Amino acid sequence: MKIRITSVCLFVAIVLFAADFSQANSSGDINGDAVIGLPEAIYALGVTAGLNSQDTSETYDFKNYYFVDGSEFFYKKTYYDETNSKNAVIYEYAHHLAKEIDSQMTFIECWYSGYTYQEYYSIDDQNRYLSNGDYWNGWYDGPIQIGSNAMMPGNIFSSIYQVNAFPYWCEYKILGIEDVQTQAGLFKNCLKISKISSYKWGVLFSYYALNTGLIKQIYASDNESYTLELIGTLNGQTAIPENLSIKRYSGNWNISSPQAFDSITFYYLPQNGNIATLIFHNFPFTGQFKIVSLDSSDGQTFTPTNSSDTISATVSGSNLSGTYTYTYIDTTTQENKSIMLSFSGIVLQ
Repeated sequence: MKIRITSVCLFVAIVLFAADFSQANSSGDINGDAVIGLPEAIYALGVTAGLNSQDTSETYDFKNYYFVDGSEFFYKKTYYDETNSKNAVIYEYAHHLAKEIDSQMTFIECWYSGYTYQEYYSIDDQNRYLSNGDYWNGWYDGPIQIGSNAMMPGNIFSSIYQVNAFPYWCEYKILGIEDVQTQAGLFKNCLKISKISSYKWGVLFSYYALNTGLIKQIYASDNESYTLELIGTLNGQTAIPENLSIKRYSGNWNISSPQAFDSITFYYLPQNGNIATLIFHNFPFTGQFKIVSLDSSDGQTFTPTNSSDTISATVSGSNLSGTYTYTYIDTTTQENKSIMLSFSGIVLQ
């Protein structure tokens, strides 16, 4: 605590010292007294802490930061696993696409992480960027404004909406511009946006890079926290980082007894840490997905990054194969039970 106080005092002293040389109408004069003094120092500290937005008249079109049709993303999510009392890591895969729904051009975020969801967005005739709903909950009763085509630091977008007849409230605030370091590299002049919501009452900080999209998130609430960081993104021929490549495998999973089968997809980053995401379609139930994060030390044998299930996957040239033991609780007997399935696939060219 003493170190923090000393640092703040030193910072304020420097600003006050600089005030002796300030002139009328100086840039950064918060209270209009023609002096760069204590109010300006307090404001600067607030900006640094993320509590105040930066003072700028420049406007930003959210679409240039948010959405690139056909883009793919790999993220690293770090969180605290309360079950095992340790930090845990999973990898999330997402892709963006645009399609016309009910004569409205709609932008869709498709996420594959611990669970799968799709978020739908649109732009209205007032150039507002709206979140309209998601695959599981349906359309919101009242859209959520997340941005506009002329945003400025300090802008606040508040929305009241309903999901399944229950009312919710959220607020997005444009905090300013910031350089952000991620595993994928350094991104300059990113939009920093905060979100506060009545759902879980957490605060979410999101960072968006120009012509790229979401590159980082930090979330915290009273019972959950995580950091999401970009590993790499691919948009057509543009890759970040430049060495990013994605190997894709497609195939099937099957259970011999009771007989069941469906498809799998496997995404693998050979130049970026040998990380992979394995997606079981229509598992454990129809319409659902099971997503497992994997990594490998040799680029051939993959094991889960954080899972109580037993799974192994082997890549050999253009072929993929493996087994998966899915463990669940039988709600009738309240006992743990397991299902063994096998899967295989081939690389997509």
